[in-house]
Order: sequence, then structure tokens, then C-alpha cells
Amino acid sequence: MQLQVADSILVQNYISGDEKSLEILINKHNQRLTSFIYSKVQDRAITEDIFQDTFIKVIKTLK
Repeated sequence: MQLQVADSILVQNYISGDEKSLEILINKHNQRLTSFIYSKVQDRAITEDIFQDTFIKVIKTLK
């Protein structure tokens, strides 16, 4: 069983230099965000682009 780490802890760890924390954060929210985006745009390729753009903005904001 994998321990669930709070998003705020993952963000703090990432800011402190732990790249793995970002990967965990992305994987943790991937399915729900992808489903939400797809429900709005109805296109897999656009959904992937929006998902990637979203996390690029998150990374830039955190750094």
C-alpha cells in the first residue's frame, strides 16, 4: 500500500529540489484532469496539449 502524501507537501518537496515529487503530483491528478479537459474539448490530442501546458505553467509558477 502506497502512502498518500498531501499535495502541499509534494509542492514543498519539489520547490526544495525533489523532482520526483512533481512526478507524483502529476500522476496523482492525471486521470481526473484529463477526463475533465476531455469532457470540454472532446479531442484526445488537444486534451494532452492542454494537460501538458497546465503543468508547464505550474512548474514555472513554482520555480
